[in-house]
Amino acid sequence: MKINSPKDPFDMICWHGEGITDARQAFAAIFSLYMINDLRVEIRGIVTCAQADKLYQRCPPCDVLLNMKVVRSAIKVAYVLRDENIVQKTDALNTTHYYSYYQTSNLWSSFPRCLSEKEFCNPYSVFKKFFRKQSLDKWVHKWEEVVEYALSPHSSGTELDTLHFYTLMIKLLEAAHLIYMREVMLISCVSDHASRHPKIDIPTC
Repeated sequence: MKINSPKDPFDMICWHGEGITDARQAFAAIFSLYMINDLRVEIRGIVTCAQADKLYQRCPPCDVLLNMKVVRSAIKVAYVLRDENIVQKTDALNTTHYYSYYQTSNLWSSFPRCLSEKEFCNPYSVFKKFFRKQSLDKWVHKWEEVVEYALSPHSSGTELDTLHFYTLMIKLLEAAHLIYMREVMLISCVSDHASRHPKIDIPTC
């Protein structure tokens, strides 16, 4: 596996045009381009085709390879954040923690349906569990291999627990999306609101 430049630790130049060294801003770059539900649909189709004698044709191969690189970057960002432990007491009715009005009007498509309640409150725990199963290099290799077979008319010929692999990948991306919404998007919106509506100090007599 190639060693990334210190200026491009998440291998983003190939699809973003520039490297980003801040992990949360890297998530922001990913989710400013992709809605979480689009990634679910894409990965489900890719994983399914990889295990069947079927060529993935939902979008052109060049787009599939681009998307593969984006997800690969997300895996690398998650690896850097795997030891973080930030718990937020929230509930599913608090849509600001997972839903962006700027991206979609469909509330259900943004909901992190693969995460448990504890993972919803602490999405970083998903990353820790993910990398306990195997190393970063093995995850990246497995993902690239799955995409390669999805673009082939032949199946991988190896046993792949399709549902389990899909669920783990989606859990990682849903956790990443929650972190983006809570620690980048929400803070940005609050700051923007504060700048547009500055507090006025009313003199007292």
